Amino acid sequence: MITFIGKDITPLTAGDYRRIAAKYDLESPHVRAVVAVEAGASGFWSSGRMKLLYEGHVAYRETSGALRAKLVKAGVAWKRWGDVPYGKASQSRARLKKAIQIAGDRAYRWASYGLGQIMGFNAELCGYPSAKAMYEAFLENEAAQLDGMMGFIKSRGLLEALRREDWHKFAEGYNGSGYRKHGYHTRLENAYLNSLGTPSPILAVGSSVVLSVGSKGQRVKELQRMLGVDADGHYGRRTKAAVIKFQVEHGLKNDGIAGPKTLAALQARSRTNRKLAVATGLGAGLIPLVAILVDQFKEIINAIF
Repeated sequence: MITFIGKDITPLTAGDYRRIAAKYDLESPHVRAVVAVEAGASGFWSSGRMKLLYEGHVAYRETSGALRAKLVKAGVAWKRWGDVPYGKASQSRARLKKAIQIAGDRAYRWASYGLGQIMGFNAELCGYPSAKAMYEAFLENEAAQLDGMMGFIKSRGLLEALRREDWHKFAEGYNGSGYRKHGYHTRLENAYLNSLGTPSPILAVGSSVVLSVGSKGQRVKELQRMLGVDADGHYGRRTKAAVIKFQVEHGLKNDGIAGPKTLAALQARSRTNRKLAVATGLGAGLIPLVAILVDQFKEIINAIF
């Protein structure tokens, strides 16, 4: 008899993220970003039942003849997506149960499951021998659901884009050509930065933001934090001097204006420093200290040579 109750419904732990990341040669923040943007808040309801959505139009598409007619008559197959509302979660469970009674184990292909809402017909792509096998694995815990989701990402050839933090390529491969419209690439990058211990960047890489003497507000505060100067939100001579110093060190036009190229370089340095802090176990709270120590080391080397 089909069961919907998970064996362990506790949320993902830091250890789960580390294990999954190691399995796919990624960093934990990469996996966390994918979960934050592409997965639901959890893989189970508070009742302990696994989350699933039954898709009657898939059942219709994958069947024909007498079997299709029987499914249609039972109200678990319909011609087009949207012909029948999803309804409550209990309706999806009831429809899947009825479809299994009529069509057997192949009906597991006609619903999506768990954290990533992976469709059953993608089971083989995720590394499972059948949709039923994937369903049963997903009942174990959220870690198993995440592992299946990462298997799907691997099968789509997207692991390398994730490793390189090529958010555009990853978002296009996972979400389709309309990813820009919904900002999936930006959401993934922001989630990745958040997982490293930094707030979502107001100064988004690739934006047209230009800050200079006289600028005020939150964007200036973020710029000042990245530069390591007092974040008072006012772009004055002190901030301009810090910008010029950074531009000289990074081979940029040293005009004291924080335009797209300067901001992109600042973001890149911030990301590198945060990776260093995470990799060495220092934690996000000591990242400013890392940046200061790096700058001091540069000054010592320059003084010697």
